[in-house]
Amino acid sequence: MVTKGRQAADRRAEKPEESTGQLLWLVFAVLVAGAPHLLYLHPWVPITVIAITGWRIIAALKRWRLPSIWIRAPLTLLGFLGVLFSYRQVSGLGAGSALLLIMVSMKLLETRGHRDRAVVVFICYFLLFAAFLREQAIWSAGYLMTGVLITTAALYQTARVGTVVPAPRAMQMAFRLVLQALPLMFLLFFLFPRVPGPFWSLPTGGSQATSGLANEMTPGDITELTQSDQVAFRVRFDGAAPATAELYWRGPVLTNFNGRTWTMQAVEAHADLLQREQPTGQAYDYELTLEPHRRRWLLALETPAAWTARFATLSSAYQLVNTTSIDRRMSYRGRSYLGDSLPDTSNGYQLARMRTIPAGTNLRTATFARDMRARSSDDRAFLDRMWMMFRNEAFYYTLTPPLLGTDTVDEFLFDTRRGFCGHYASAFALLARAAGIPARIVTGYQGAEENPLGNYWIVRQSDAHAWVEVFLDHHWVRYDPTAAVAPERIELGFDEAMGRGALSGSGLLGSHSILNRLALTWDAVNTGWNRWVLSFGPEAQATMMSFVGIRNPSSEYLVVAMAVSVTILLVIIGLLQRYIGRPRQDALQIGYQRLCARAGQAARARRPSEGPDEYCAALCTLRPDLAADIRRLFGSYVRLRYDGLNDAHRAQEFTRAVRRFRPRSQPA
Repeated sequence: MVTKGRQAADRRAEKPEESTGQLLWLVFAVLVAGAPHLLYLHPWVPITVIAITGWRIIAALKRWRLPSIWIRAPLTLLGFLGVLFSYRQVSGLGAGSALLLIMVSMKLLETRGHRDRAVVVFICYFLLFAAFLREQAIWSAGYLMTGVLITTAALYQTARVGTVVPAPRAMQMAFRLVLQALPLMFLLFFLFPRVPGPFWSLPTGGSQATSGLANEMTPGDITELTQSDQVAFRVRFDGAAPATAELYWRGPVLTNFNGRTWTMQAVEAHADLLQREQPTGQAYDYELTLEPHRRRWLLALETPAAWTARFATLSSAYQLVNTTSIDRRMSYRGRSYLGDSLPDTSNGYQLARMRTIPAGTNLRTATFARDMRARSSDDRAFLDRMWMMFRNEAFYYTLTPPLLGTDTVDEFLFDTRRGFCGHYASAFALLARAAGIPARIVTGYQGAEENPLGNYWIVRQSDAHAWVEVFLDHHWVRYDPTAAVAPERIELGFDEAMGRGALSGSGLLGSHSILNRLALTWDAVNTGWNRWVLSFGPEAQATMMSFVGIRNPSSEYLVVAMAVSVTILLVIIGLLQRYIGRPRQDALQIGYQRLCARAGQAARARRPSEGPDEYCAALCTLRPDLAADIRRLFGSYVRLRYDGLNDAHRAQEFTRAVRRFRPRSQPA
């Protein structure tokens, strides 16, 4: 009986308007926090969430009883098993988001009090954080802040006793709360000890490479090279940037050839390579931000000599390779030397392999190369002759070459003569090998698009390129036959060479200067966001700390500095809140309080229930010697406060008179 009576009293105490309004705010917060996840989850998850939230709203409107524990417990178990069966785990970004959504919807079935509603709100905060782990673009940060404001407003509404307030007032209160937390947020962001790599990023699923490069190349199988406007990486030079024609970004080096396909050999790291053979040429320092491509190789300008990528090594082919695949955005600094030759780093066995061609394949090319070599004075003269052949004869650079058969180089050189960089690099390398000259193909990117708004360069997937390195005079020398056929491709870049508009989105923007400027502005904003927020790691933190005179702070030092700074900030915020929250008194009230204090010292203190006239009469009785001054001062206050005679001049006169009133204590 007692329990039933208490439940009835609780139902009477909870007004229908209050329960419905708070529930609607909770549901709204759940939908806003869960929306970024819905497209990435199994379809049954959003269907379940929408069905439960819809039923909960109808139940509140019709005053249905909420399900008992005997119904909620099996439903919760089914939801948990559904996530486990669908994802084969309950952790990770996908499974964790699905489990949070299922649990928060189940929690809506038992929101009977403030505690239950607070749990729903806190789960919404976790969902918003998980959404930021999934997508870290600057627009997602704006959505995250909006979601935090809405969730905080829901917390304010559900914690109230009484009816909910209008939405603008709730959002205003949420904005004030979030604004008060911003100083603490910035302090923790800058001082929290950083770990190498982006703190906000998680590896994304899938194994498909997103780069324009690969570990192998078969030009004959490609009848149409679809160019992508997707960004491969961005580069910021410390000083002046090289000319476009010198921007060769080194990637995978292909040395094995089976007659149709060029592939990489096993990468052998050489830690002492730069100690044994120091590159020559002009040095350039730069910062490179590489987009994820789910392969191990890194990009570097021409000949890398130094880099800050912690787990990167240099192969004998001067290829920069990471120990793990690049599945998240990565920033590192580098120093490279520009030149058209590299010191010898290959052994005799490797050089011999890079002289051979598969037997029985591309016989016309092999015969032609041997004949031309016999007519040339030396290897360099032969290579120059082949390069001039591509330059002077009827070869065409096209992205839609005809399909080639078994002997791809033979058909390309003597029949079709149409192709892109992969065709020309493959043909030139095979010609060199047939003449007994070691040769290999280097793939990477050539050129870049300058963004003057952000003072950096953008390299897109459409800038993917292939060129050849041949072994001459104990050096690897670069030959780019594409530069002979289509020099504008190398000197101006891909977009300019192709007319900026024939193929990619950047071309379409390029024909409209306003749209192109808007695109570059947006890219500059995103680049700044990636550089200063998402990629704020140990190096950036150390640089920031050096501005205030702290060099190479340890993690322990940062923890202590963070604790002290947070404590000081909280004290300041507390004092400001106390000062701002205290009601301000006018000068007349301050003067009256001072008058009562001095009169209290001369006679007795004013009782809380005494008004000015009553207290004045009591003082005159206790101190007849002060009666005249007391009646004058208290009478002046009453006239100013209650007779409508209060103005600034008279209030100042009253305040000055109170300062002059210094009665002696009552004699014993």
